[in-house]
Amino acid sequence: MILGQQLEHDPSLKKPQRLFFVLFGCLFLVAPFYYQPNLGGEGLFIPHNSALWIVASWIIASASFLIYKNQQIILPKYWLGLALLPIGALATGFIAENNNPTEWIVRLSVILGGYLFLISLFQFQLTSKHIERSLYILMAMGLIAATYGVIQTQTGAANLGSFMPVSTKHSPIGIFQQVNLQASFMATFLLLTYYLASRPTLRSFSFLTQATLIIAALTVSYNIAISGSRVGLLGASLGLICLVIGRWKLFRQTKAIFLALTIATILGGVLGKSGLEDTVNKVDRAIGGVSADVRWHIYTLSWDIFTQAPLIGHGLGSFQKVFQEERREYQKQEGNSLRSAPRFSHPHNELIFWLVEGGIVSIIGILAAAVYTFIQLFKTGWQRGWGYASLLFPLTLHTQVELPFYISNTHWFLLLFLLFLTHQHGKKSIPINGLSTSAQRTIPISFIAISIFTTTSLIQTQIANAGIVSYLKYKQSQPQYLRSPLESAYFREYTTYLILRRNMLIGISENNTKPAQDYINWAKNSLTTTPAIVTYRDLAIAYDIVGNTEERDAVLDQALRTFPIHKGLLELQAVLHKKDKKARQAKNDALSSQAQPQATQP
Repeated sequence: MILGQQLEHDPSLKKPQRLFFVLFGCLFLVAPFYYQPNLGGEGLFIPHNSALWIVASWIIASASFLIYKNQQIILPKYWLGLALLPIGALATGFIAENNNPTEWIVRLSVILGGYLFLISLFQFQLTSKHIERSLYILMAMGLIAATYGVIQTQTGAANLGSFMPVSTKHSPIGIFQQVNLQASFMATFLLLTYYLASRPTLRSFSFLTQATLIIAALTVSYNIAISGSRVGLLGASLGLICLVIGRWKLFRQTKAIFLALTIATILGGVLGKSGLEDTVNKVDRAIGGVSADVRWHIYTLSWDIFTQAPLIGHGLGSFQKVFQEERREYQKQEGNSLRSAPRFSHPHNELIFWLVEGGIVSIIGILAAAVYTFIQLFKTGWQRGWGYASLLFPLTLHTQVELPFYISNTHWFLLLFLLFLTHQHGKKSIPINGLSTSAQRTIPISFIAISIFTTTSLIQTQIANAGIVSYLKYKQSQPQYLRSPLESAYFREYTTYLILRRNMLIGISENNTKPAQDYINWAKNSLTTTPAIVTYRDLAIAYDIVGNTEERDAVLDQALRTFPIHKGLLELQAVLHKKDKKARQAKNDALSSQAQPQATQP
């Protein structure tokens, strides 16, 4: 509220900046906290990701209007170097032959939309004072997210399931439904509290603002500690070291607040010491929650797969397919711990993920964007460079042990804003007078149309998401809930699986094998892109229903060569073998009874 009053009476705020703060507030204070019951997972299965993109699309549309109005576009100094990231992704997306269509569209939309969002931020012509206010808005968001984590650790949020994710294990999963995502998010905000405390302007702020920073440091450090997340603890620790190294002279000018933040951070760690002890005891686990031995096998096998198509990769969305195919032979090695691992949809490393799917073409774009950001950090000077680098560190580290942006677009937009913070120095203005009047008008009209389309599409997507949840909530007895999901391009594949599986199970009771054959036709195609364990399982059941035991056993054999000690698959195999044994025994008994000599009448 205090920040809002300051913005309201700030004479430096013109209409573009006021519009920015309205949209920015919606992006980070409203959209991330939109919640509806969901199945978890990633992408649009997580409701707040849709809300974020709706707001982001209007930020992009507003920026396009400002470009038209001001007859200029403002770009960061290294805009072309940063553009190599989406260019590389687009290139490999169009060149590779084995792209998963849905994954291809979603991935490219997120990357290209992210770049447009980054460029859009420059069009609002924010001053240093405006950017500092933006950071306090982010801090408010971090404090709310940390409060979610505290509630979840204390109560599990069992009575708040309509407003936030429920944590049955009382872990701080925040709005993201995953501990490591909350931890790296909290690590970023812990560093942000120290960064804001190192700014000379803090002394002109009210006591309440300074106290808020201390409370934020306490709550976010508690979240990091109690989570037991190594990626969160390591990101926060190394980030703080970088921040103190770079801005020590500034901290010496604000000794009191720095000391208060340090005490609050230590106190938060002490309160969450059970999580810290758990972190220390994870001697056999790697940073992202995967066994170190398994992680090594994932990296080794992924590298082998990359070398098979090093230039353009295997296609966007292809990792699941190629990795599961190659692991069958790889895990035959004696003592290979990969045998006990689940199905992997990613290699727990962003760079390796892109190497496998996009090859060298895509990785060049990522590395180019990273190199130009390093150059920018160096050119901003010692204090700013170390400060910005420390803020970027936790999220960057997280990308090397998991894929945070695929689950949480909040992390993606936070990273983009921090990149904007880094690249705001040295920006340049390019006039667009060379464009015809019609071309100039087309730019904002096109983006406004795209924003309207994006808004309506994503609202419909979450209606479809709610339909799936309702269908499962009522134990799959109300198929009418699947009408909306079936019309959604994003949810159609999963909805088709639910419908076909339901029909197949109903067909068993009605002695009708056609639904099972329909499932077989769909599953054979689905497994070529997504080798899901449940699809293998139900395909084996479908073959058993139609009486094709040879194909049934072949499917189970293929599944068990991929997931050799999966309990569900082994149990199904045992049940089916027992069923076959009984059938053979019954057949033998029938033949034996027919072979017995019949008694003759006297």
